[in-house]
Amino acid sequence: MRKVTVRRLAAAVLGTSLGIAGLAVPASAAAPPLLQADTLPAELNFEDCPAAQQLPEGADPNIWQCNVMVIHDGRLQIGKIDQPFDHPVKLTYATGYDPVDMKSAVVMGPLETDPFRVSGGILGIDGSDVFPFMQVHAKPAAVADLEFPATNVQLRLKLKVQVQNDLVGDQCAIGSKDDPITLNLTFGTTSPPAPNQPISGEIPKPVSFDPLVIGATMVDNAFAVPKSSGCGFGGLLNGFVDWRAGLPSPAGTNTAIVKSYAMWKTYAQL
Repeated sequence: MRKVTVRRLAAAVLGTSLGIAGLAVPASAAAPPLLQADTLPAELNFEDCPAAQQLPEGADPNIWQCNVMVIHDGRLQIGKIDQPFDHPVKLTYATGYDPVDMKSAVVMGPLETDPFRVSGGILGIDGSDVFPFMQVHAKPAAVADLEFPATNVQLRLKLKVQVQNDLVGDQCAIGSKDDPITLNLTFGTTSPPAPNQPISGEIPKPVSFDPLVIGATMVDNAFAVPKSSGCGFGGLLNGFVDWRAGLPSPAGTNTAIVKSYAMWKTYAQL
């Protein structure tokens, strides 16, 4: 659990009443078409909310809320791997504050998704991965609590990407708790080092009122990606994974585009 100020939380949290209340939508901004409940991702639910017992002692259920964000589109390009979000990624977390000292906190829930099949498999050649032993799957995992650091960074997400193939074993990953892939995601415009050029996200807007769901796009193309670790016995295949993925990959050569839906309820409403 990481403590942050209410002001920062209110300015930053995607898909919460605190965050949306402070966002002004320009009059010229085109409203997205509203979605029907049956067209929203099935993963957009409150099944994985942190238990009330996980909240700080004395947490007011009318103040604390469970937030659900589902990434439904976009891409994560790291090194030579450019992976579309072709199925949902669900992130659940709780936010709240102490009304006495106005200190707020975040309690993490799970980041859940099925593994993504990486095009080109272990060789990186399209069509070469028709057999299972040639296939590579990748699964993102959070390695730290969410952070809401500043006005120009709406969400800081620290990740590792688990690499799945029989040859590399079950400990192979790109990034780690000590050396994560750190995404500083923004609704605004990035300022990356070369060769990347600035890209822009989209501020939150309602896409459904029954239930209330907010849609937004966050971006980052200024992050670096470390080498792999734990691949093969004693890390013997780290070099091969790094070659295949183009690692390490310096800042300015990677991109994250995160298109998401978000919703929330107070713990009193759950």
